[in-house]
Amino acid sequence: MDERINKVSRAAWEALGRWAGFAERYWWDAPDRDDLGGFGTGYDNWGVQTNQKYLAAMAVLAMLPEAAEHLKGCTQPLALERALRALRFSLASHKSGDYQCADGRKWGHTWISALGIERMMHAVYLLEPRMSDDDRDALRRVLTSEADWIHNRYTKHGHTGVCAHLWDGNHTNVPESNLWNGALLWRTAMMYPDHAEAGAWRQRAHEFLMNAVSVPADADDRRIVAGRPVRDWHVGANFFDHYALDHHGYLNVGYMVICLSNAAMLHFDMKSIGQAPPESLYHHQKDLWRTVRRFVFADGRLARIGGDTRQRYCYCQDYLLPALVLAAEHWQDSQALGLLAGAVDLIRQEQSGNSDGGFLSSRLAHLAEASPYYYTRLESDKAAALSMTVCWLRDLQAPVREAETDFEACVAGGWEEPQHGAVFHRSATRLASWSWRAAHHRVQGLCLPPRSGHLAEWEDNLSGEILTQGAGGDRKVRACLLHSFDGGFVTMGEITEGIDAYIQEGWQSDECARHYIVAAALPDAHTMVRMEWAVSSPRRVYLTSVLGVKLEVPNDLFNQHVRRYASGSGDRRVASHTGPGRKLIDFRSSWVNVDDQIGLIGVYGADGWRLLQRGHRIGGAFGSLFTDTLCWQFRQGMWDVWGPAVILDNACVILSSTDAGQTRRLHASNAAQRLDCRHDDGRDDVSRAVLVRGRDNRQYLLVANFSGSRGSIRVDAEPVQWRDLVTGQPADPGGAGVWLDAHTTTLLAHRPSPARQRR
Repeated sequence: MDERINKVSRAAWEALGRWAGFAERYWWDAPDRDDLGGFGTGYDNWGVQTNQKYLAAMAVLAMLPEAAEHLKGCTQPLALERALRALRFSLASHKSGDYQCADGRKWGHTWISALGIERMMHAVYLLEPRMSDDDRDALRRVLTSEADWIHNRYTKHGHTGVCAHLWDGNHTNVPESNLWNGALLWRTAMMYPDHAEAGAWRQRAHEFLMNAVSVPADADDRRIVAGRPVRDWHVGANFFDHYALDHHGYLNVGYMVICLSNAAMLHFDMKSIGQAPPESLYHHQKDLWRTVRRFVFADGRLARIGGDTRQRYCYCQDYLLPALVLAAEHWQDSQALGLLAGAVDLIRQEQSGNSDGGFLSSRLAHLAEASPYYYTRLESDKAAALSMTVCWLRDLQAPVREAETDFEACVAGGWEEPQHGAVFHRSATRLASWSWRAAHHRVQGLCLPPRSGHLAEWEDNLSGEILTQGAGGDRKVRACLLHSFDGGFVTMGEITEGIDAYIQEGWQSDECARHYIVAAALPDAHTMVRMEWAVSSPRRVYLTSVLGVKLEVPNDLFNQHVRRYASGSGDRRVASHTGPGRKLIDFRSSWVNVDDQIGLIGVYGADGWRLLQRGHRIGGAFGSLFTDTLCWQFRQGMWDVWGPAVILDNACVILSSTDAGQTRRLHASNAAQRLDCRHDDGRDDVSRAVLVRGRDNRQYLLVANFSGSRGSIRVDAEPVQWRDLVTGQPADPGGAGVWLDAHTTTLLAHRPSPARQRR
């Protein structure tokens, strides 16, 4: 075995073997059947899948000889006994069986019931020599029952049969379920070719699989796949032109990974039983992988540029493992093994801090108390993904090429999905992105070193905060624009704040403020410039929190619970704050640096950076990470304003891969400054201009029109040769001005002469 593969495999084995003893904590015996037992709650839905993933992990630990040296708190005979009893419970409690789940229900015949089956089958094949004839009959019963339901009666949200749509709001954006349902149909047809419906199942499998990673261009594609033109298979597009995915109503990088992982399961499982995977399985999968690999940090963490509604470093992060094995084996991606090593190490890093061998038992102890149903699901995800990894790596026959270039060189450059309001640029020193349709229908930006994924958090990152009195008070993006250019991008959007805020006894608002954000990733591979302007509604508005910028910096176990901040007031080590209550640190400085990696310089709008520690974890329904929130403008507590009134007006510079000394020097040299400007109607309160000297020593001028009318913005800038990076045309910001539509922005660039640089 390739030494690189061997190293990753051993790390995965060690993590999985240590978990086996921990899993005994959540094992239960059926009260009325000695041959049945399970892991987790034993409930229907995710409880069933939790048990199926557990039995997969235990079967791998029982059946593969490499496991013996890694097992902790468990033996191979015990692992085998647990795997078989858990499998028998799963088969017996199906709708076609003679038993029931622990909640009294039977499982199966839903749009998602095939998923748990798919995630356990790699191990069920290993178990086959130890299964009885009754076990084999029960497995056939369940698989053929599910295949029959998917083929003849499949429905989701009232839609019957294969469906697809670009937007989640239609309720038929279903790439991942199309994949796993198509995979189950194909798998069952190949396992039981004597079944009368096997041929029909294969045909329907192609239809599901061709409409999994489907794009608009498929509607006109004449290429022949599985005996028919792509356009004849096409029902609808689930992915946008550039492979953005609006799953769960936001740019969901995680579910892009889930699609890849389910393709990996059928790919490797068919190989393991000597059967050919269907041609349709690979439809656009490689294209999707080329996009997804750009959204992976060099240390193996997902870069969720559209955010995540769930617990951090769980679920989709776990199923990156099988996707990476597929990329290494099937597409010979020379970088995939290195990313896989990092992703496995991320699991081991957290597990090493848990004395009981659990994957999440310290960081998510509160979740284990609040919801064993959800908690055991998350534990079993990691176990199942690791079990797939060790299985498939041991049989990896094709030689995996050595990486010839640095990973960052392979993923450098820009990407955007205009329809989805997402834009991204990556270099060796900066990963910059902006999503106007991020998790919870909100906004998210990133600007950080791509080799330091531990610095990334998603929750409303860089989107500011405006909270009002009353319950609810959601935010909604009304409009956005984005422009990519060589080396970066500029984007602007308008957000309505305080939608449906409700005060008890009958008062409700439609909005409390209009909030505008501008972000420009400069072509210097380090810098992002950010402007913010918000005005309250034309009435009396009660506010409870206004935070400018709002950069979320994780401060949890992945950085040993300590961050180092340098600022004009000195250096300080800031530990995670676990409560009670919030903690506020005033740096009394207009510059601050995080861990010698991210620099921030306030340009206007505040007298210093402040750091807010909430005292509780954020991220997901139950919270999963402690963070430090860096704010440029800060106010909390109840107060009121009579609108329209400006409540946020600021600008800052964010510097990736920049240490404290560089940040201090850039601040001292006045590398970022506000310039006076005025709208052509004579007003100077509706437009802003910021001049920044980039790390490439070029001058950049960011201009924004915050008014509701179009016009020319005249800026007190040097009369030099400026070029508009958006239009590519020469510009004269001081003379003719910069012509901008309402609520728009642009970025100008100028390279000073050598003589001017020396001065």
